[in-house]
Amino acid sequence: MRIGDCGGHLALEVEGEIAMGHRMRVALRTTALLIVVVVMGGSWLAAAEPADVAFTSKFDQTEQRYVVVLPEAFDAAMSHSVLIALHGHGSDRWQFVRDGRDECRAARDAAVAEQMIFVSPDYRARTSWMGPAAEADLLQILDELRGKYRIARVVLSGGSMGGTGALTFAALHPQHIDGVVSMNGTANLVEYDQFQEAIAASFGGSKQDRPDEYRKRSAELNAARLSMPIALTTGDLDRLVPPDSVLRLAAGLAKRDRRVRLIHRPETGHETKYADAMEAFAFVFTQMKAAPPLVEFGASPIKIVCLGDSVTGVYYHTGGRRAYPEMLELALRNVAPHANVQVINAGISGHTATDGLARLDRDVLKHEPQLVSISFGLNDMARVTEEQFVQNLTLLVERCRAAKSLVVFCTPNAVINTSSRPVEKLIRYCELIHQTGRVLNVPVCDQFAAGERHRARDAWGWRTTLSDEIHPNMDGHRLMAEQLCRTITGRDASLDDVGPPRDFLDKTTGLLKEGRAVRVLAMPPFDTLIGPALKQLHPNATVEVTPWPTGGKSLVELEQVAKTLVRPMKPDLVVLAIPASATAASDEEFLRAYSWVMNWSLSFGHQEWECVVVHPTVAEPDVAMPRSKLIRQLVRAQDLTLIDRPEGDRSSAESLFVKGLGRSR
Repeated sequence: MRIGDCGGHLALEVEGEIAMGHRMRVALRTTALLIVVVVMGGSWLAAAEPADVAFTSKFDQTEQRYVVVLPEAFDAAMSHSVLIALHGHGSDRWQFVRDGRDECRAARDAAVAEQMIFVSPDYRARTSWMGPAAEADLLQILDELRGKYRIARVVLSGGSMGGTGALTFAALHPQHIDGVVSMNGTANLVEYDQFQEAIAASFGGSKQDRPDEYRKRSAELNAARLSMPIALTTGDLDRLVPPDSVLRLAAGLAKRDRRVRLIHRPETGHETKYADAMEAFAFVFTQMKAAPPLVEFGASPIKIVCLGDSVTGVYYHTGGRRAYPEMLELALRNVAPHANVQVINAGISGHTATDGLARLDRDVLKHEPQLVSISFGLNDMARVTEEQFVQNLTLLVERCRAAKSLVVFCTPNAVINTSSRPVEKLIRYCELIHQTGRVLNVPVCDQFAAGERHRARDAWGWRTTLSDEIHPNMDGHRLMAEQLCRTITGRDASLDDVGPPRDFLDKTTGLLKEGRAVRVLAMPPFDTLIGPALKQLHPNATVEVTPWPTGGKSLVELEQVAKTLVRPMKPDLVVLAIPASATAASDEEFLRAYSWVMNWSLSFGHQEWECVVVHPTVAEPDVAMPRSKLIRQLVRAQDLTLIDRPEGDRSSAESLFVKGLGRSR
């Protein structure tokens, strides 16, 4: 029999037949696939050697130990999740590291498949039942792990006594645990009658002496605190740890709409088969990647305000018309098409969390938002102390909550290492955001970790999502919006098909309709073509053109001209037509210079004038263009319109130019 999570509906699977359960709904069971690694002679393939770690317990100053195994692809600059395995009664920290039984092998293999840090503590071996000392030790181990590594999520697992302890600790400290796999444990220590001497020693007294302690450490009696995904395995023939309390816990969690999977075998006893254990881990991993929504999207209006700095605000890096908050609204409508949602951008360049506090009422709370995203750190790391940063974040949360607004933190995006913003220091400020989130129970959208994963997987692909050393371009903002949407809704959205705005000549068209002159700054040959082209679209157009010479200049030289020419002039329209001859020494130099020509061709903040880019092949159809694809990628990433020559099209430059301008609507 299995009790499966079906969006809060309970489905029972008994020997292949579906029996209707809670709310009488049948649900299909899905199981994520995990890669199985071979374990030979206690040495794992695809994992580092186990390290036996000693520490002095803060609880009673005794020496305690845990084993840690790093994944083969461990990278200190990357976030890794942790799988903690708690041993059974009479064993110690080495059980889940070395033992060949199915539960132990499955835990190891699941950790390897997910590239997780594997940890197995003594937690007062050999007879601990997660009493106060073991609880304190595990909290200390978690703190130590977070001090050593960048931790993404924590899954707590165990078998028998360890399965019981996993449920107990998760109910005591749900803010520290992201998922639980409990195999053959009990959820009710008040009614459990085995190992009473050991449990009394761990809890500081018997059930009669300390009834509140036993209730406090019984997961079934504290089920409301178990909000994370939980997988439970039990056997009907288990006499050592009878399954009754776990069956009740699973049913109760399902009625609460919690994410729970129960794998109950009528034919087994005090054991979990390998396949069932792997299924349990797969369920938890899958559910963690699909977190519950922070807010419910329905007919009721939802307002979200994104508070932050220049990365949040609308500036030249993304074309001057929108940034990730505007893209977030599109992503939310993607996953919830009928939602009545509005996302308000409250990002201002150069601001820190200190500035955010000063303008919170004016820019955020006056909108009465249901949710506020807070994204600071890139400027704070340069001029705000760690203590003040944490204090500011705390005050922001308190004031938002006082106004009945939920809060989600966002870490800063990944950046190119510079002396003004060294990555090592940025990592520290990201850690402060995570720590504050844990203390205040605020979810964190880890934009930095997502960027670092992207960089590790595809360094050049990640580089093309940046407009400069620290600011993402629109491609980067699309990814940030998708990441924040995932944190808010628990669902994936794709913004890949969202191109630049189609009304790219809206301001220019407005001026022409009003009969006003349009001042254009244009590169050749389009300095001579823009006037006639606009007159074809608007016969009474008055066009004043300033040529922008490009002959004989490298791309870097054009960048320097753009820096001093465009913004002081404040034209109505800029036509960029960088010739094929404007080359660069490397792809990196080309990317940087081309991006900055576009950056300098835009106003600093919200778009004050318009800019279109013409691909070199429009004017030079037969020219060799080794970076042709990169140009298309960079222009789209700037959220600008590119007038291009379709493959095989031999139309004149004039006709392609007029046709391209005419697409604006």
